[in-house]
Amino acid sequence: MTSYSQSIPLKNIFSLLFFALMSICVHAQSTTDSLEIKQKHANADDPTSFVTRLEVFNEFQHFDRAGGFGLNQTVIRNIIKIGKRFTTRLDVPLVNNTVPNPSGYSSFGLGDISIRLLGFKFRETKRNAITASVEYQFNSASSPILGTGKNILIPVISYSNLLKGNKNLVFVLLQQANSIGGDKERADISFTKIQSALLHFWSRRLWTVVADELFIDYTHDAATSMILKCRMTGAPNPRLNMWGQVNAGLYGDFIGRYNWGAEVGCRFFLLRSMNFNKKSGS
Repeated sequence: MTSYSQSIPLKNIFSLLFFALMSICVHAQSTTDSLEIKQKHANADDPTSFVTRLEVFNEFQHFDRAGGFGLNQTVIRNIIKIGKRFTTRLDVPLVNNTVPNPSGYSSFGLGDISIRLLGFKFRETKRNAITASVEYQFNSASSPILGTGKNILIPVISYSNLLKGNKNLVFVLLQQANSIGGDKERADISFTKIQSALLHFWSRRLWTVVADELFIDYTHDAATSMILKCRMTGAPNPRLNMWGQVNAGLYGDFIGRYNWGAEVGCRFFLLRSMNFNKKSGS
């Protein structure tokens, strides 16, 4: 399986941007019980939306490298909102990797568990929100080919804005990942992910998300790679979402950049459900 080369010294300002934002005290504005606020807050595809829920989704990724192989992972995700501004998250993946491996490692088992140590909402108005979080991915995979072999610290900043007309939501997510230990025999990890997306509401029960993910890999001389994703999500009832998604790798050599992929999943709102009772947009 393709491995990372040794990382070069980081010369990016993402981490500085994150900690600078953390040091700024921004007073969150009170929300208004309006259609636009309810519609924006209830939508869990918005990364700035803090809603307690349980998600289960399965993603398949196809790679042309190493003669062609597939990576399939089923993730159990639990997100808990704490008060008005905080959130936490736990991801437990089960992975099956068909990459050719002469060492005889197990191809199925537990992947790298990840925890959102803290998510904080800095600002929230009727139309936009800014959040920041710190996540940690453990070297917990039951087989070397099912994980990175590294412990990874991941600060994240996200911004979303509900456009005029209340039918389109745009959001941007900045994420920096750096390995801070793990298997010394495996190369270090250092990359930035920049995701931008447009969420379009067809109705209160149906919406689509089109997103691109740009990776800047600092272990390969700051080379870039990109993935395009398109998701359709439906809400058959106020507590349940179901979605299907197709993905395409556009270009690049980043180890996580697959050629194509697909995902299906569902989420169940535990403490707060979507509001279908408003007349507009239902």
